[in-house]
Amino acid sequence: MKSNFNQESDLFINFILNVMTTKNLNVEYEATFCDINVDEIREKVKNLNGKLLKPMFSQKRTVFNFPKGHEIKGGWLRVRDEADKITMTLKIMESNGFIEGQKEIELIVNSYENAVNLLKTMGAEEKAVQETKRELWELDGVELMIDWWPFLKPVIEIEGKNEIEVKKVAEKLGFDWNKAIFDSIDYVYSRKYNISTDRINNNTPIIMFNMENPFVD
Repeated sequence: MKSNFNQESDLFINFILNVMTTKNLNVEYEATFCDINVDEIREKVKNLNGKLLKPMFSQKRTVFNFPKGHEIKGGWLRVRDEADKITMTLKIMESNGFIEGQKEIELIVNSYENAVNLLKTMGAEEKAVQETKRELWELDGVELMIDWWPFLKPVIEIEGKNEIEVKKVAEKLGFDWNKAIFDSIDYVYSRKYNISTDRINNNTPIIMFNMENPFVD
């Protein structure tokens, strides 16, 4: 017989998964462009009357697989320290080549450690600890996130309320919409180093700046 704690944990997991598989799941209207020239982008944004919302800051994240028996294809869990807030996010990447294939539910929490321990206690499997740097801009009501990942050239994520405004800002900045990526960062690593996304997702437990490149044999 299951303990009350395990029963409550199962109920909580099932509640989350039921929410995720309904139309209540939020579409993340975001396009990523790789190998950007940061100085050029900053100058373009300024010339278009965009504004800097947040200078470069460090981010730390712990990424999890779903508890066994509750997996969703393309889905994972994440706790992230964003300097001024801590978020716990449930994400699905359908990797279908369309912007609508990116979905998430995000909560703001008050403790990184407690959020990590909550997911572990629920049976989620920790698969990686990662760090990045980010600089946040705004242009025409759209967020521009310049990101630095270890062992990659800078990328920019353009996120808005819908595809039309994301595409409009991307083109204002001179990006080719046909080269937009609607996928997670593992796809970028996979393409750069010609390795499988499985190696990145399930066999690279640490991705940090002060380590040797784990993707070069």
